[in-house]
Amino acid sequence: CFQSTEFFLQTHRCVGCLLSSSSFSPLCRPIVSLYFKYENGMALIIRIQATLLLCTVFLLPIPPSFGYYGRQVKRSVNTERCFCELNGKVDECCCDVDAVEKLVAKLHPQLEKLLQAPYFRFFRVALDRPCPFWKEDGGCVLQGCSVSPCDDADIPTGIKAHARGLPKSKVGDPTCSHEQHLSKIDDAISDTNRRVFSDWRRHDASDSFCHMDEENSTHLEYVDLLLNPERYTGYRGVSAHRIWNAIYQENCFRPKSVSSNFPFIPSKMLYSLCREKRAYYRIVSGLHASINTHLSAKYQTTGKTDEFGPNQEEFARRFDPGTTNGEGPQWLKNLYFTFLMVLRAVIKADKMWRMERFYTGDDLVDQFVQAQVIQILDTTHSCPSTFDETMMFTGDSAPRLKREVQSHFKNISLIMDCVGCQRCRLWGKLQVQGLGTAMKILFSGDAYSSGQGGVLQRTEIVTLFNTLGRLTDSIHSLGLFRKVNGDHGRVPEKKETIDL
Repeated sequence: CFQSTEFFLQTHRCVGCLLSSSSFSPLCRPIVSLYFKYENGMALIIRIQATLLLCTVFLLPIPPSFGYYGRQVKRSVNTERCFCELNGKVDECCCDVDAVEKLVAKLHPQLEKLLQAPYFRFFRVALDRPCPFWKEDGGCVLQGCSVSPCDDADIPTGIKAHARGLPKSKVGDPTCSHEQHLSKIDDAISDTNRRVFSDWRRHDASDSFCHMDEENSTHLEYVDLLLNPERYTGYRGVSAHRIWNAIYQENCFRPKSVSSNFPFIPSKMLYSLCREKRAYYRIVSGLHASINTHLSAKYQTTGKTDEFGPNQEEFARRFDPGTTNGEGPQWLKNLYFTFLMVLRAVIKADKMWRMERFYTGDDLVDQFVQAQVIQILDTTHSCPSTFDETMMFTGDSAPRLKREVQSHFKNISLIMDCVGCQRCRLWGKLQVQGLGTAMKILFSGDAYSSGQGGVLQRTEIVTLFNTLGRLTDSIHSLGLFRKVNGDHGRVPEKKETIDL
């Protein structure tokens, strides 16, 4: 009764839907009806609490909960059931689960080291944009939700040059002011070349899968990702559920036979969709699974505000078949799919990465980053067959289908501005943009594989590699949840800092 009441009020906000739902206990209906008809000024929350109390007193049956949203369910910890689908070939991909895990074991320390470099740790983002779809209920007031932007003095000179559009040769040159340089360039550009640049921007927009902020926008601020890590913040409830409902129910391609009462598409019904729409859903589901894995792996230790570590009970609640209508294990397998899709994008642009300078203005650090990226690329070649993008968007309907997928995913990138928790918004925007960059590389023909065609903004490079890092870290964390034992299902988190 508790689960049904809370879930339906948060997703539908409609008493009629609540009372008519087949999954809502009939014994609860008279109680809920009575309290909703009782309009004497009593606060909604008090009426709901009273309803739940009565349901508890009468020991009414509890229907299946929705662990993906983080339903509070008291149950024994048994994480092994969460991994029952993690075997064999990854759906829609060219390699199996074991091959992925062996590759992750090599990539994880390499990416962890790379992403501590200044080029990748400073992310330029707008965290104060209003939600474009609904009126916000206000930001999260929990301490863990806040994000601390960087001081301008903390940002390497070369990174700030990326944002200003200055050439690398002019960075740090006191004889050349920003305004004078821009004026000089504008005077030298012909009308013909202006039209060419305009055509390039339109071409880039046509291949884009998400809304990206312009590098030189004055409304952005730098955030140090190492000082604001992705972890459990306590953000949940109506606001968090509304985000995922908008993503799954309004911006995923759903078979007509799937009930609107359940936001996710049952895995057995995915094959009623075409390959492209299945892949799209798996990407979104894999991202969601990755986020939930991080929140469970970096969960606040009870009574200690500055300590975080794996929480077995939280992980089981989000992925156990008993709390997810049997879908949790498949969601974890979708995580592997999303990882392979992003990895394929990095592999496809191999030539481009080998020519990229990853410029910050510090020659020693820049050389380290170049060497580290090449090492990662060499490691990925041990598993070159990951995801075959050439099988997507083929045939006469391909242009229309691609536009539909782009439109849906662009909406998801805008929904990130509706996230109430600032830290969750930060990592949501970064990873959605990273996935958008991966799809842009994969589905733009050979523009990024030749090393001579497509050009990515620094923000796209930063989000792509950080997203690969997040997905790699999630799969690595699954190993912890398979092994963790101890008091209350928690173990201390191992901390390592690698000095550049």
